[in-house]
Amino acid sequence: MTRELLDAVQDLARRCERRGHMERLRDALRECGSSDGGASEVIAAAVDALQSTDDDDASLLNECILTARGIKCLEAMARSPLEGIEAAVLLSEHATHTAAPDDDGRDAGSGARRHAWVGTMYAAAAAQTAALRAADDGAEYPPGLRPWALMPRPSKYMGNEVFVMTNREADPCAEVPRKKADKCGAAAFYNEHLRTAAPVVIEGIGARDEWVAARSFCDLGWLREQFGDACVPVEVGRRTADGAGGTSRWMRLRTFIDDFLSTADDSLDTPARRRGGPAGAVGYVSQHSLLHQCAGLQEHFSVPEQCMGRVAAANAWLGTFDTTTHLHTDEANNILCQIGGHKLVRLWPPEVGDACFHVETRGGNGSYNKFSPIDAEKPDLEKFPKFANAYGKCLVAVLGPDDSLFIPKGWWHHVRALTPSFSLNFWF
Repeated sequence: MTRELLDAVQDLARRCERRGHMERLRDALRECGSSDGGASEVIAAAVDALQSTDDDDASLLNECILTARGIKCLEAMARSPLEGIEAAVLLSEHATHTAAPDDDGRDAGSGARRHAWVGTMYAAAAAQTAALRAADDGAEYPPGLRPWALMPRPSKYMGNEVFVMTNREADPCAEVPRKKADKCGAAAFYNEHLRTAAPVVIEGIGARDEWVAARSFCDLGWLREQFGDACVPVEVGRRTADGAGGTSRWMRLRTFIDDFLSTADDSLDTPARRRGGPAGAVGYVSQHSLLHQCAGLQEHFSVPEQCMGRVAAANAWLGTFDTTTHLHTDEANNILCQIGGHKLVRLWPPEVGDACFHVETRGGNGSYNKFSPIDAEKPDLEKFPKFANAYGKCLVAVLGPDDSLFIPKGWWHHVRALTPSFSLNFWF
């Protein structure tokens, strides 16, 4: 057990000692550092106490449970490094949102205790990650860092869809705000985001509007059977969708699915068994009017009300893990709807990009965009020194199924697929 975690356990035991009805929990806390089953006993005792305690004790009991789970994380690392790191990251994420009031019921002391505990989990995960790197540089692992705390390099993928990125030298980024769809209807969206050009992730538009796309579009067998004869442009052998490098060729949609996307159960829901196409190639159907070419697809979703009834173009984006859309802007407001898989999006305000990024202009289905040759994930500051002025001004969003990101007109953004992915976007 780490020193920070041991200190937290001892502090909890002292606080429980002041409450006469928590003898079992107090004793369990005192023993958990010297017994393999001690953490489980702490959890059991705290759960029992939760069933017969008043609200004033609930926060303390929840803190006991969370700390005991942290101890079990460390035990799991000894048995299975990947599972232990994953658990540590999840618990530390949870702990950042779990306040622990002090003994007087105020929050004054919660910050230091909570942050020390969270730091312990991050440190443990990072240490185990370093050990894995030393043992096998090609291993898949999640480092113990939050995705919005850094400006990350491409992530490694865990099968349960937990994504974390690492770049210890990089720029700290803020997270794009999130709102539920029922709290961000057309009027609220216009007043709070469209009018003010403020990015937001809207959660649950598809569920609220009863889209079936989440099921049908992720069923690769269904796509192959229904629309496999459609010819689509595929960017092959490169990791960007900005027109640089690699090759572009037309092929049947079924060929693209078979060669680049198919998994054991023909579903985008199992990206841990992803394929990268022939010999690991990357393939991307990007910014393509598949929705017009295959009109039957339009029955599976509706235009988000946040588009205010004025859609200029709609596109489908279907590709393998690790495809990238390079740093660029759109000359229209954009809502990017994630149907299946996960993507990482970075955004910068227009004035930042125009001042810091080398700019060129291109066109595509319904838009005329600015592009930058700078690699946003690994910028060459000797060649593009002004990019350093953009540090601290980036927003980050990790999009999962039924997340929709509003990207205001003119905002610079960079997109990476963390898994095989199907997205729709609407310019308006």
